[in-house]
Amino acid sequence: MRLLKTSELTSHPGGWIVFDFGNVIIEIDPPRSIEAFQTLGAPADLHLDADYFHEFETGALSAAGFRDTLRGQLRWAAADSSIDRAWNELLLEVPPRTLAKLHQLKTKGYKLALLSNTNPIHIDEVRRRLGLHGYAAFERCFERVFYSFDMGLRKPDPAIYAAVERELGITSPNEVLFVDDNAANIASAAAYGWRTLHFV
Repeated sequence: MRLLKTSELTSHPGGWIVFDFGNVIIEIDPPRSIEAFQTLGAPADLHLDADYFHEFETGALSAAGFRDTLRGQLRWAAADSSIDRAWNELLLEVPPRTLAKLHQLKTKGYKLALLSNTNPIHIDEVRRRLGLHGYAAFERCFERVFYSFDMGLRKPDPAIYAAVERELGITSPNEVLFVDDNAANIASAAAYGWRTLHFV
């Protein structure tokens, strides 16, 4: 994963910078979770774009419901802890230099927000890894943190961008610079009117 370059962000003429989480701030490697699920007896064609993964990200499926649905795909019985451990395999690290850049942007007066398609199992794991004080320091980088499972929406649905604007009091879409690694999310945000930076 490449690191954030402050110069790419400070060229934004004011307003809000809205960051994605996975592969922008935290490193992720989804094939690691697929492999871990397969060791629990998941089919070879398991993919993380199945409907129930999306439903988990919008809060339509609870953590218990997600585990039970996934457990139904496995050849062998698996405890909740085993499923969580396999699901969290894709989470790598939040590079300290990235956190330093976020703090730097905030101290320079930029208004930062986080907008992530994610789920409570992953966020609980991020909290555990960063620790109480570390996670609090991470959240303090942002004016607001928006997680899809709390919002009942997920990118690339343009309704999620409208919801963020309402919460932040944004009156014009071009006040926002949106940083995401997913091309579909970038395309939908650009069509909505946000300025975009495709982070690849």
